[in-house]
Amino acid sequence: MKKITISCLISCALLISSTLSFANDASFEAGKSRSTVCIGCHGLQGEGKAPANGQPAFPRIAGQIKDYLIKSVNDYKADKRNDPMMSAIAKGLSDVDIDNIASYYSSLK
Repeated sequence: MKKITISCLISCALLISSTLSFANDASFEAGKSRSTVCIGCHGLQGEGKAPANGQPAFPRIAGQIKDYLIKSVNDYKADKRNDPMMSAIAKGLSDVDIDNIASYYSSLK
């Protein structure tokens, strides 16, 4: 009986783990697809872009904490942060888009 219980617990843990992994993969792929609106300023892989004087013009977003990215975009969307380009882009994104894009960029190194 004890072996059956342990087997059931392991099976449930594996099932939950694979389901979470699938959800994360789906968010990653959706975010990657939707991230085209970010590439012009933040680069192909979210590496950021610097002007000729060497100072960052657009910050690196790859590898940032997901919750930080979500809060930042939502702050632009709500006009709590001020940048005309980011505010316009943010207002065109749904909450799901923001979450997926944040999943994508937070997973990059």
